[in-house]
Amino acid sequence: MRVFRTYYKDRDGRRRKAAKWYIELKDHNRIIRRLAAFSDKKQSEALGRNIEALVNCRISGLEPDAKLNRWIETVPKSFLRKFVSWGLIDGQRTEITKPLTEHITEYVKILGAKGYSKDYVKRSRNRLKKIVSACRFTYFRDITQSAVQIYLGKMKKDGYSNTSRGHYLDALQTFLNWAEQDQRITRNPIAKLEKPKRDSEEKGILTPEQFIHLLKITFEKNVLLYNKHIGRSQGVERAVLYLLAGVTGLRRKELLSLTWADIHLTPVSAFVRVPAKLAKNSKEAEQPIAGATVAVLQAYKDKQQPKASDRVFKGLSKWINTAELLRKDLIAAELPLFDREGNEICFHSLRNSYISFLANSQTPAKIVQKLARHSDPRLTFNTYARTFEESEQKAVKLLPSFGDFVLARCLALLGGKHRIASDCIGNKNSRNASKTAFTAVDQIAPRGFEPLLPG
Repeated sequence: MRVFRTYYKDRDGRRRKAAKWYIELKDHNRIIRRLAAFSDKKQSEALGRNIEALVNCRISGLEPDAKLNRWIETVPKSFLRKFVSWGLIDGQRTEITKPLTEHITEYVKILGAKGYSKDYVKRSRNRLKKIVSACRFTYFRDITQSAVQIYLGKMKKDGYSNTSRGHYLDALQTFLNWAEQDQRITRNPIAKLEKPKRDSEEKGILTPEQFIHLLKITFEKNVLLYNKHIGRSQGVERAVLYLLAGVTGLRRKELLSLTWADIHLTPVSAFVRVPAKLAKNSKEAEQPIAGATVAVLQAYKDKQQPKASDRVFKGLSKWINTAELLRKDLIAAELPLFDREGNEICFHSLRNSYISFLANSQTPAKIVQKLARHSDPRLTFNTYARTFEESEQKAVKLLPSFGDFVLARCLALLGGKHRIASDCIGNKNSRNASKTAFTAVDQIAPRGFEPLLPG
């Protein structure tokens, strides 16, 4: 590599020294390249050394290291274009010099092309623009973890909840993950920044017995409810609504917007389709439904004689107060309004209950997470899933069972004079501790119900 200054003649024919220093070196193809650098010699020499490092990477077939990548992100666009034309870097790497606003515009177009709902795309765009503007981020290289943390702290002072701040952070992280996958940046600078803990209150859950009893009473009484908050609704329609919420985990908006075209009642594989425009994660889903639910939905459909485009719950407004509906039906069924942990039972509790039903069964954790439509298992099991008292008791009974001989020895060593009731502690015929230390694990029976429509 050679760093030098050239001379030129001005208009008067006088010989003058150029303001900028030049770099001359051989690229990976042994071609001599010359580049006008900076007016400062040391700066020009540093540029030359980094270019040589790029050349060496191309010759050895290795990717630039982290330090060299960070330097590339700060290089002026004119230099990057030169490096691309010489074949030192991929043309896609020039994307890092584009303003963030241009990248966001392209990202938003891709979200729309992937089928995400207009509402989700709009929210993502607005959140990204707001956080980029507030933090004064112009290019990818401006984004730092500390700057984002300071902004989230400011949002907290301004009264934003943890949930809202988490949404903003999630929008930025998702955008940067996309940029990394598209090779617009080498790494997501805030990948390790954790979202604030959600501050929403825990929802109560119904036990399987309470859920079945709620359906039974709501079906049988078929009470007509009517007031300005809940509109007019028949008990049968509400019971089908609760049933579908409790056996599919669908959310309020998803349920109230369902049409009969979204419900497939085929005997082999029945399911409820959740369109992407209704789903919270903007991804289409097919929630399977069991035979008992299929029978109820088929009877309800036969009674309604609807068109495919009709809403399933056309008697219920999309803006109806479902929490008040459920509250009235819980009172009518003489069921508690709070669960055993003191959490209030609301309409979203039916989704929590659905996930808890699955978690308390023999369903594998991955399947529970998939049916819950969660991207993070921590959300499924730390926030939604709850244990039932009888499941806890049954789990304790499945712990190692000790024979009389083992317990007698233990009590003797401890100085105990208690009598052992063998029929209460396990196998009363057990004598060999090595054979009776563990009992076979019982299979937890799946829960089911057959609610019938009133005649």
